[in-house]
Amino acid sequence: MRALYNFGISQEDERTEAAALGLPGGRVLSIASAGDMALSLLALGADEVVAVDIEITQLHLARLKLSAVLGLEREEAIRFLGFLPAAPEERQRWLTTLLYWLPPQSRMFWSEQTAAVRRGVIWAGRYERHLGRLRAALRPLAGRFHELTECTSLDEQAALFSRCFDRPLLRAAFRLAFARRIYAGGGIDRRGLRHHDPRTSLGMQFFERFRALCVESPAHDNPLLQLHLLGRVRNPDVVPEYLTERGTRVLRRRSEAISFVHASILDFLTSVEVGRFDRVHLSNVPDWLDAPAFDQVLELIAAKSAKPTRLVWRYLHHDHPVPADCRAKIYPDEALGRALAARDRFPLYGVVPAEIREPPVAPRTEALRVS
Repeated sequence: MRALYNFGISQEDERTEAAALGLPGGRVLSIASAGDMALSLLALGADEVVAVDIEITQLHLARLKLSAVLGLEREEAIRFLGFLPAAPEERQRWLTTLLYWLPPQSRMFWSEQTAAVRRGVIWAGRYERHLGRLRAALRPLAGRFHELTECTSLDEQAALFSRCFDRPLLRAAFRLAFARRIYAGGGIDRRGLRHHDPRTSLGMQFFERFRALCVESPAHDNPLLQLHLLGRVRNPDVVPEYLTERGTRVLRRRSEAISFVHASILDFLTSVEVGRFDRVHLSNVPDWLDAPAFDQVLELIAAKSAKPTRLVWRYLHHDHPVPADCRAKIYPDEALGRALAARDRFPLYGVVPAEIREPPVAPRTEALRVS
């Protein structure tokens, strides 16, 4: 089965993004990606979310995730999407119910994706399929992965990692799985590696981030860790915010407050009216755009957003500086970034929170009077 989209799961910790954006409250512009973040930001108290993506299939996935919350019982939605196991026939039956909640284009798309639906749609992404191949190769460690998610302290997790995972064989597996010639195209669109320095080992970079994932946050309460290591979450309470009991209640009550737009972020920002948003979630857009294009994104956000505006972006390969023309308006908060990164549940990326404010007004000087 071919990959239907780049990502089936959003690779961010919604708690981090919510803190960076100052939720609850605010009108949020969000990169849609797999949809989990946009839905979770609404669940965490955003007044409105507009999710934008250049890839229409990512929007089909995001809409299906919303429809699962609206049309199924909470645990059914979790199992339908693939966070927990379910019989393929049951997922197919659930889809029949969910088609009602989808707009025509998404309804047609999902009607034709029987294989992906039966396997769980979050596993139909390019990245998740690659991750599944790596997990299959590491099957002898499956018991240790489960043991990690049962640890009761970070010290216990660190000791287990040192004892069982910090080994030459696992490093070699990462070097192979994330070798650029294999990972580019096989695990990620090549555009996502445009800023990777080929002189550095991508596999070793991922291994060190894997180490941080395993030892820096409680594994028993980390859905992204469990999905990566186990291919599922351990129970229905370890899920993204929009699938929690509280989150599903919010989405069912306020589903009209989220909308989806098929456009590039540049095109959308060019056409949007001034003052439309006061929160912006950019995901890891800097990894996908060249430097001039990301500069343009920041310039448009500074020009079009309300003042003040909170924004946050992530990066894997290169921390893109704020362009000179925007430094009087966009103020990254390095201290907050360090604090958020220290407790982030998915430390694969760097985190950059910032605020957009009106530029300071230069003091007026009185003209000298000559007597």
